[in-house]
Amino acid sequence: MLRAVDVTTSSPMRLKSSVQFGFGLITACYMATGITALAVAEYFVSEDSSPKRETIVTTNVTKSLFVAGVFIIVVSLVGITGALSPLSRKRWLLAYIWLLVITILFETGVGIWLWSRTLDVNDLYGFNWRSLWSDAMKKSYQDDYHCCGYLNPHDSPVLSSDSCRNVNGSSFGCTHFVHEFALDSLGYIYTCVFSFVLIDVFAMMAGMVVLIIRNDEERWRWSRANSIFKSMKGGGNGFEPKVTNATPDGGYEDPYTTWITPNALAMYPQ
Repeated sequence: MLRAVDVTTSSPMRLKSSVQFGFGLITACYMATGITALAVAEYFVSEDSSPKRETIVTTNVTKSLFVAGVFIIVVSLVGITGALSPLSRKRWLLAYIWLLVITILFETGVGIWLWSRTLDVNDLYGFNWRSLWSDAMKKSYQDDYHCCGYLNPHDSPVLSSDSCRNVNGSSFGCTHFVHEFALDSLGYIYTCVFSFVLIDVFAMMAGMVVLIIRNDEERWRWSRANSIFKSMKGGGNGFEPKVTNATPDGGYEDPYTTWITPNALAMYPQ
């Protein structure tokens, strides 16, 4: 890695404070999405989840939120670590950008999947009502909306519900209420997911800006170092190379590597 160049000259490619502030702000927003995911997962785990809510936010969804939150926070820390010393931590910045790409692809896929579930609500939740949901889940809809069954009181009702005890000609099923609850809940969820994707894209762009500036500064330092040592080998700056003693094998050490100008530090890849 590069150590230093002429210590009396400031690199024109050095990260500006405005770039550092922008990167820090966007990374903080990205980390906030992970903290939000953890908070929502913790809320659903700690609170007594209603059977109706469990029809949308299942146990698998809660576990996925927890894993996603931890992953996002770890990725944020990777980016912060790389940005603190970009010249010596290029691999951290590259890892940060690629992990963000993975996050964006994953969250976009989840958002599209959630959105697609709103396109066929009738068949999807009709099947869930008849085959997958427990009586407690169905009863929560019947008690809250005073309906009975899915399409009508004869379509997989929970007879222990008060709304199904006195069925008459005016009784109706819970189809409309199931659709309304599902569409509202899924709409909020996939809107939040796509908002997170937007933040992820900005975080990735900020990381790329830092990486580009870092690469420019590295090239500038190498160019500066090459010009210094070429000048030294040519006897510039009033210095002449010093001849060293013979080596044990009968040869001579390179006289140009035995001294350095007062305004430059040795800079070679380690």
